[in-house]
Amino acid sequence: MRKMSSWACFLGTGLVLAGVGLRSSAQQPTQLFVPIRGEVTVLASAVEVRHTLAPALSTAAKKKKAGKIEIKEDPDIEFVDTAKSADLPDTSGRVTDDPIEAAYYGIKVWAAACEKADSFDVDKVRQAVYSLKFKAPGGEKSMDPVNQHVYKPVYIGEIKRNGQFKIVKAMKSLVKPDSYSKYLHDPKMPDTDGVYPAPTGGPVAGKSYPTPDLSGDMVRVGILHSLSGTMAISETSLKDADLFAIEEINNAGGVKVGGKSYKIKPVIEDPASDWPLFAEKARKLISQDKVAMVEGCWTSVSRKSVLPVFEELNALLFYPVQYEGEEQSKNVFYTAAPPNQQLNPAAAYMLDEGFRKFYLLGTDYVFPRTANKVLKAYLKYRGIPDKNIVEEYTPFHHQDYQTIVQKIKAFSAGGGACVLSTINGDSNVPFYKEFANQGLSAVDCPIMAFSVAEDELRAMDVPPLVGHLAAWNYFQSIDTPENQKFVQDFKAFCTAKGLK
Repeated sequence: MRKMSSWACFLGTGLVLAGVGLRSSAQQPTQLFVPIRGEVTVLASAVEVRHTLAPALSTAAKKKKAGKIEIKEDPDIEFVDTAKSADLPDTSGRVTDDPIEAAYYGIKVWAAACEKADSFDVDKVRQAVYSLKFKAPGGEKSMDPVNQHVYKPVYIGEIKRNGQFKIVKAMKSLVKPDSYSKYLHDPKMPDTDGVYPAPTGGPVAGKSYPTPDLSGDMVRVGILHSLSGTMAISETSLKDADLFAIEEINNAGGVKVGGKSYKIKPVIEDPASDWPLFAEKARKLISQDKVAMVEGCWTSVSRKSVLPVFEELNALLFYPVQYEGEEQSKNVFYTAAPPNQQLNPAAAYMLDEGFRKFYLLGTDYVFPRTANKVLKAYLKYRGIPDKNIVEEYTPFHHQDYQTIVQKIKAFSAGGGACVLSTINGDSNVPFYKEFANQGLSAVDCPIMAFSVAEDELRAMDVPPLVGHLAAWNYFQSIDTPENQKFVQDFKAFCTAKGLK
């Protein structure tokens, strides 16, 4: 058993806070005990203890210094408390998460668009995808009519001891996707460049392109995910989700086009977390294997690597991972979130929770650097001064976070600080471990993560992570019969195929 306690007393606020304790063991869930005026209140989560502390801490902060940061309202973001999360009894084995759902329904959307277009022709399928409404495991969604993205919900989740997330907030309705951040480009807003870039890609008149191989009443689909290297911890499960979706489509009769039914044949390539190799493998899939579409990539650097190939050959990539935005190609359907469906709501939630200091920590590549550019612009718009934002990066596969966590500890010493993490891949494991080793917790400096979901938590020691946060558009714990059927069916599929 592990016990930690810290004691504080705030007077003249209408509340006397006698103490806060954190107690956990392998046999019982983490509980936070707040004795107030002789009565003990048991709090279920770090969010609840922060809410309990908030009035006293706010009053104390006002007394300590004159003046405070005025936070501007964001009319685009409205949270509600109505979203429910299931208390899943079985969290062993395979899990589902946001990228897994996006990969799964990406294949399904493409198949539905082929049937709608009655063709496998890339340009006809593209047009059929626009405005397509579909049922996904997390609920009904729809494709945007023009910008290659998806209308979807937004959730804030808190890590539980069993490796699942408790949904603590949700945005009010499906959120319209923005390819480009208005905080960087809107001419009506301050400190922007005033220009929204035009889409790229699409067919060039008079040019011929590779066509899908439909021999044997089969249609080939490419799967382009790293099954080895630093990103295998995240990408392997997306390959499994693709195969699950393909099996379901084939078991239902295949893709019906032109009066015939075509079974889907997956063609799998492993780019091994090697970004230039992604482009080589993409070209092979399109030109040699004659696939009708490719579902693939995780990191933005891998997507940027393959993008010129897809635009040159006028092929379709379905990209299933949240990203930094600032891109809109007619040859890519982005089935996960741009910044206004993940980054901005997460920052808004932390502002609502009273945090005014932000440590932006990420892996050193396109997504974290551009994401943090968007986050800084958003935070500045809301009223956070530059001096309250720290930005730092580490390379892929970075393992030693001792010095960085020491900096975070010093940064958070005065209270009101949080971490916005865009760390990707297996570096998340040593980062969270070092965070806990140095005595930091979700109560005093919560981590809001943009690339840690249920699948990554399978490879991590979860108890020290309890209370930390993530922003996603899907959680395995979404409490609907449709989602829980998806969860169980995916587990059964992986078990039957020996996928671990």
